[in-house]
Amino acid sequence: MRRALPALTAGLLAAGAALLALGGPAADGGQREDGAARAQPYAAGRAVFARMGCGGCHRLAAGGGRGSVGPALDTRLGGYDAATLRARIVDPYPVGDPTYFSAMPQDFGTRMSAGELDALVAFLRAATRR
Repeated sequence: MRRALPALTAGLLAAGAALLALGGPAADGGQREDGAARAQPYAAGRAVFARMGCGGCHRLAAGGGRGSVGPALDTRLGGYDAATLRARIVDPYPVGDPTYFSAMPQDFGTRMSAGELDALVAFLRAATRR
């Protein structure tokens, strides 16, 4: 039992640190977020946008993107929900759509973790609602 205590303590500390990194628990049951809670995922998603080079192909003011190869995201993403946007990022060449052409890399699903993809999608949706 004594040996399990340090492992349990370490696990609880790690879980607490992760919870704090994610903004902590919502005091209102998750109904509202304050500005700081919204800013953290936004900044993380903006960092993914920059690191993946999205702005080299796409124009997006909030991300500093000035590219012209891909669609201008400022005007193009308004109608996308999170699931559809995620699908377009991970699988830009949908099977059965012979008319769709995209120069977007096909490996974003493997180059990003699930958390990075979530942050990117949240950032894109928030950036285009501003």
